[in-house]
Amino acid sequence: MRDTTDIDSDIVADRGIDLPTITLRMPKPSSSTRVEVTRPDKLLWPTIGITKQAYVDYLSAVAEHVLPWLRDRPLSVIRAPDGVDGERYFQKNTPKYAPSWIKTVTIPAPSAGRDVAYTVCNDADTLAWLGNQAALELHPAPVRRDKLERPDLLVVDIDPPDDAFEAAVEAALLVLETMDDLGLEPLVKTTGGKGIHVVVPTVRRPSAERFRHAAFRLAELVIERKPDLLTAEFRKAKRGARVMLDPSRNGPGATLVAPYSPRARAEGTASFPVLPKDLKTITPTDFTLETVPKLLGRPAVRRWTEAANAPGQRLPASLLRD
Repeated sequence: MRDTTDIDSDIVADRGIDLPTITLRMPKPSSSTRVEVTRPDKLLWPTIGITKQAYVDYLSAVAEHVLPWLRDRPLSVIRAPDGVDGERYFQKNTPKYAPSWIKTVTIPAPSAGRDVAYTVCNDADTLAWLGNQAALELHPAPVRRDKLERPDLLVVDIDPPDDAFEAAVEAALLVLETMDDLGLEPLVKTTGGKGIHVVVPTVRRPSAERFRHAAFRLAELVIERKPDLLTAEFRKAKRGARVMLDPSRNGPGATLVAPYSPRARAEGTASFPVLPKDLKTITPTDFTLETVPKLLGRPAVRRWTEAANAPGQRLPASLLRD
């Protein structure tokens, strides 16, 4: 996957590709009043027959649940204009052809020698526009645009070896146990891939440096409980069969896949909230573009929605101090 910060063509231009003959969903009109879906029958997830129109409809169905987790956050996306079987782009900069009503936040990018105007997705119209741009994955930052230096999401990214979701579940339960001992009330979701995210919405008080220190200290505390299962080693070759706890998704410059965001995978899996008690009974493929709209009444969804609108939690002093 190529990393780009600005793509002005529609990648925009649609390129013809040969596709298998499959049964398509009947498209429905988008609820957006500002966005007309272009080439609505274009297949984005060919294996499961998801068209661009079906994807925009999916985003409309989950909008009230996902928008609280995108609101006021710099947003990076993975675009795949030819669908999941085509080329993909990690895009940060809002394209120059974006409508004037698309909100952005500009952040300096010293390594690129330029400023980056990130899209800010605060409403269903922007969400529909992103869908029409074939932004197949939504990756918000754990900071908000008015206080970019003050993170408000503590994230433990649990990354198991391939085909080892059961190990990710075991690791997640250890993370939850540790957080409970620290007085934190976490949320849990699948990543839409092989992993799990444990998330704590926090007050925007510690500096980015102190926040990152707390995230690394939390990972250390969890790993101490079962070092034969867990590691913070970034290099896969040195992890062996252990599960990685990645504390790097905390602070400015980091991102995490949003709840309800699909993944650019053939099977159309999506990141989805779960309750801790259900972790041992689920698999990542339970949650897809086809199944998620039918699951929005689940208790875990309500818990995430309530948490998005509740005051943030305070990080314990034991994590913040050296």
